[in-house]
Amino acid sequence: LLEKQKKGKKKMMSMGKGKVNIPSEAYLAVLKR
Repeated sequence: LLEKQKKGKKKMMSMGKGKVNIPSEAYLAVLKR
């Protein structure tokens, strides 16, 4: 699970904050799970 989160975070960072497909709110909700 942790590995997946790290990968997702890296992916989002590489995409850039402006091009994020998932709303930051939803992403944070997933991280808080």
